[in-house]
Amino acid sequence: MTYSPILAVVTGLLEVAAAAWIFVRRGSGRRRILYPLGVILLLLAGYQFAEVAVCGSPERKLWTQLAFLDITWLPPMGLWLGSRIAAPRARWMQIAALADMALALGFSVWILVAPEAMTRSVCQLVVARYFSKEAFEVAYGLFYQLSLLVTIFGGAAAMAVIEKTVDRKHWANFQTGLLGFLLPALAVRILVPETDGILPSVMCHFAVVLAASLVVIALRERAPAAKTAAARRPAVH
Repeated sequence: MTYSPILAVVTGLLEVAAAAWIFVRRGSGRRRILYPLGVILLLLAGYQFAEVAVCGSPERKLWTQLAFLDITWLPPMGLWLGSRIAAPRARWMQIAALADMALALGFSVWILVAPEAMTRSVCQLVVARYFSKEAFEVAYGLFYQLSLLVTIFGGAAAMAVIEKTVDRKHWANFQTGLLGFLLPALAVRILVPETDGILPSVMCHFAVVLAASLVVIALRERAPAAKTAAARRPAVH
């Protein structure tokens, strides 16, 4: 089954366009929320392009390393975004985000200095399958899944203490985006048992749901200030 890069390329381009809109457009919105949104979108796009490179030259370990480096920083950046939405409440989430960044840095070093941890990759249809040594697979899986669980359940705790309605709506969208790619990806992994090593690729393709949720957050974040500015403009007759 020949690999087709079309899905990855189109998804990546859309995510880059959304990130560019967030970073380039000036005006309303809190940068402490908008900038993490843009970084996450760029990380999502980065994986898509890295997967195309992996499947174009599967014999080159460098592309697989870059793909894993990219997605390693998604969980801590998600926690960081959550802490920025919840600020100044739920300060524990900022501590959790910093701790997760330290773990991500450790895994990044592991990926770079021990490329043999990823043994090989196989690409079929629109997904890549990665095979790695058991020690790396177990440790990396625990880091990734626990980070996502902390973010999801942390969001529920944060919404209980956040005062601003707009921030609670942000968190609701963020949780929807996380669950919107995590649950379908796990369902594929469970229902199709022969797909060993497919979870990173499937999760990142389903993460288009997360990307859409992040765009909704950005639109909402910009909207109140934009409406206020429009209301203050003198009427043109």
